[in-house]
Amino acid sequence: MKVEEAYPLFLVHSRAERQYAPETLTKLKDCFGAWILPRLGNKDLEGLTRYDILLFRSALVDAKLGTNRQYSLLMALKLFLKFCRQVLKLNCLDPDTEVKLPQRPKPHVHYLNNEEVQRLLDVMNINTFTGLRMRVLVEVLLATGLRISEALSLDRNPFELGQTEIQIVGKGGKPRTVFFPVGTLRWIKKFLYYRSDDFPALFITTGIPRRWDRNDLSKYFKELRIRARIDKPLTPHILRHTYCTNLLHNGADITFIKELAGHQDIQTTAKYYLGVDRQTLKGVVQKYLNYNSPSGFDRTAEQS
Repeated sequence: MKVEEAYPLFLVHSRAERQYAPETLTKLKDCFGAWILPRLGNKDLEGLTRYDILLFRSALVDAKLGTNRQYSLLMALKLFLKFCRQVLKLNCLDPDTEVKLPQRPKPHVHYLNNEEVQRLLDVMNINTFTGLRMRVLVEVLLATGLRISEALSLDRNPFELGQTEIQIVGKGGKPRTVFFPVGTLRWIKKFLYYRSDDFPALFITTGIPRRWDRNDLSKYFKELRIRARIDKPLTPHILRHTYCTNLLHNGADITFIKELAGHQDIQTTAKYYLGVDRQTLKGVVQKYLNYNSPSGFDRTAEQS
């Protein structure tokens, strides 16, 4: 079986059995369409060699692709080969030993401080439908840490029924409970009060209502960044980072942040948020490290 013949089966498996998020499926399609199929599509899977992988990696380097892009392409290839071995039972390359991933740089987490958050809120004109809609979206993202896809998938009905906690299915099909503070609920109710439609989505487009799409958001965030005079990137995901770092700086345990953010692995949370603020971590040591407490051991006694 050739790579191009197994690819459609891999997509079905990814969507139906693995239940990857739509964004993940889009990335996989992009990786295969742009690089993997053009260069490896006509290769027989059971004849694929380490040399083929080496040539593929060499092409990525020659094209001067960034490390993150190379990582995504090779990860897609690894997932595909794993599917071919485990599901299709083909005797092809072992991705764990034959496809090495490049070392990615440690992520730099951008987030807004409190003063920048206030500037952002102040520049939104809530006297228009689009302005009020944007204000409500920003309030939701800052108060819940939802991914933008999760926020845009919210329906109005739970809020109209007075619910303050909503069960969602996040990345990787992982369910979690999202808590909405009173202030955020007020903004949502204000937005719903001015809605004259009965469309089920919480966030909708103007004109004929449809669920607001993440591709519609870029221009709004670019305008807000300029008007609020913010010299950092401003995206929905930056507001998610802001939520998590705000919790961290105010003393929340990283295990709680993991659950609230919907991370599958605490190492993901640690990778992004431990080390964001060295002063915060230093403060934790100063506040909580105490060998002379009744429950600890007495260093003075040890040294005498």
